[in-house]
Amino acid sequence: MIGFSLTNQSISTGGVDEIAALIAAQTGAILTLSATGGTLTADGTEQTLVIVDEPLGCWYPRTLFVDLDNMVGVDSITLRVYYRLSDGGGLQLWDSQVFTGPDGGLVNLAKLLDIEFHPNRHGLQVTLEQTAGTNRAYDWEFFAEV
Repeated sequence: MIGFSLTNQSISTGGVDEIAALIAAQTGAILTLSATGGTLTADGTEQTLVIVDEPLGCWYPRTLFVDLDNMVGVDSITLRVYYRLSDGGGLQLWDSQVFTGPDGGLVNLAKLLDIEFHPNRHGLQVTLEQTAGTNRAYDWEFFAEV
């Protein structure tokens, strides 16, 4: 916390202006939460749930929720997360997880999967591929600070 008093004679006008500029820079850099979502009907191929391709500057992808409630015993999906680490670079696989069976095999009666992300400068992509069973509809929501 910046401690100062406007009645303190030791702070010149220039000092107050510098502090005000620091406060303005910090509040101007505060990220704003945004969200998107929808329903993806699987078709047996690797399909994009979310892609942010070369964002303008740094951003913080926060959470992706995927509803696995429609999955039954023979269903299986693979979720993949890709990050890009350089301007114009390719998306590189960071993680891949398989979910199988009713509610994707989640425990404790959970039906929602959540994926947490890392701050990023160059973009990311999340895909879903139904690899077994009947193609299902998957509701999803994605939150990011931009």
